[in-house]
This record gives sequence, structure tokens and C-alpha cells, in this order.
Amino acid sequence: MQAKRATRDEFQARSTTLRLLLNEHARVRQIPEGVGKHSRRIDKALPGKHTRKLYDELTRKESEVLIQLRTGKSPLKCYLCKIGAVESDECTCGQSAETVEHFLFRCRRWTVQRETMLRYARGKAGDLSFFLGGKAESGDDKWQHDSGAVRATIQFALATKRFSMDR
Repeated sequence: MQAKRATRDEFQARSTTLRLLLNEHARVRQIPEGVGKHSRRIDKALPGKHTRKLYDELTRKESEVLIQLRTGKSPLKCYLCKIGAVESDECTCGQSAETVEHFLFRCRRWTVQRETMLRYARGKAGDLSFFLGGKAESGDDKWQHDSGAVRATIQFALATKRFSMDR
């Protein structure tokens, strides 16, 4: 009986066991492939500790708005059309579909409200990742979100009253 046990390959080196556990842990922490396409486009570092830090700096109301902008699940017509709440995703300005990008950077209806937000641009005007606290594809390892830009983006969204919670 002991001879049979000795010839089996049940022994694993400690380093092999550790490597297998770390690989499994890394696999579990990844977002599934079909989930969060919009969020992944904004933040290449998902999931990460930076996300927790980002939301910890905000009030509940600010967090709610940022979550809607980062996920694309918002009161903007592009999402409302997708879930069947409205018939068309076209923005009332008539330029294009009312997406997060259109709302934040291009819609003519919000030019005045957008001025404060664009003061933080520093050459990053139109960069969705920058304004929503995400890591861009080209971001380096020592990257950090710009709290001022994120907060200005949230204030812009609230100033337009498109994201007011008491509608």
C-alpha cells in the first residue's frame, strides 16, 4: 500500500502550488470578456485599487454620476434607446447620437457649462479616460487620475441637470 502511494505523482513543489494559486487569483479578478466594454474602453487598469481611491474622494451623489458616465448606463439617449425607453438615440441638438462622449465634449447645448471642465484639459480635451479618472492605453505605470478634472466633469454633468437624481 505504501509503495503504491510513493509511486503516485501527488506531490507538488511549494512554488508550483503558489504559482497555480496566484494564476487562479489573477483570473478571478479579471472582468469577463463580454462585460463592461464601455468601462474597459475608459479605464485600461480595471479592476484596480485606483478605482476605490477615486470613489472614496467623492460624495455619494458625485459617485452616482461618475458611475453612470463610466459605465454608459445613464439618462443619456444612447442608453435609453438601447433599453427601449426612448425611440431614438439622437441628441436634441440634432448633431449625433447622445453618447457620453457627445454629451461631455461636443453637444452645443452645454457649451457654457463645459467651460469649467475644459480648464483642466491641459492638452487632453476630448480624452474620455482622463476626464472620467481612467487609465488610457498609453498611460505609464506611475499613472494617477486627476481629481480636479474628474470633479469638474461631475460638476459639469450636474450643472446640465441631465443627471439630477430628483427628476
